[in-house]
Amino acid sequence: MNPHHHTSANRSVFLTFDDGPHPKHTDRVLKTLSDRQINATFFIIGENALAFPEIVYRIAAAGHRIGNHSYSHHDLTKLSAKEIESQIMKTEELIALYLGKEKLLRPPFGAHNSLVEKVAKDLGYQLYFWNVDTLDWRESHRPDGWVSHGLAQFNGRDNTIVLNDNTIVLNHDIHESTADHLDLFISEIIALGPTRFEIVAGG
Repeated sequence: MNPHHHTSANRSVFLTFDDGPHPKHTDRVLKTLSDRQINATFFIIGENALAFPEIVYRIAAAGHRIGNHSYSHHDLTKLSAKEIESQIMKTEELIALYLGKEKLLRPPFGAHNSLVEKVAKDLGYQLYFWNVDTLDWRESHRPDGWVSHGLAQFNGRDNTIVLNDNTIVLNHDIHESTADHLDLFISEIIALGPTRFEIVAGG
């Protein structure tokens, strides 16, 4: 039985990429997005921004949104308030030109608690998560299993595809398999029905 497609002209998909930049794979992701004329949001790790500042510049110059993903990808819920602040601010020092007026923070692993939320708010950040996780980082989902896994999360019960008005997709631009199959993933999303790929607002 084929799934029933419930399409919405108002459906928006926000592609987001964590953990970069990567010296090879991020540029390939940028090329695919450019070819598709899609803007996305990249959550940058400070250590990688320090190592590859020119790639951070290219991300921003291509019109993508940049957010903070901590300095060294620690679980912020296991840190003190001072340590959380350090993780955020050390990265902000490296990407401040690209953060925009409404600063976005995606905590590593999505891990957050009241302390993380308070420190982030005090530093002027909005926490930003996802509702589709492709698990592209997991070995068992490579090379292209992450594509079908991500698409399956667009599916509702009874084999019915539910196209949410706002679908926020988590990927990682540090993996070769993500760069290899990103165009396929985008094609499969478009095949589900009318789609607008959008950047996170507030830059």
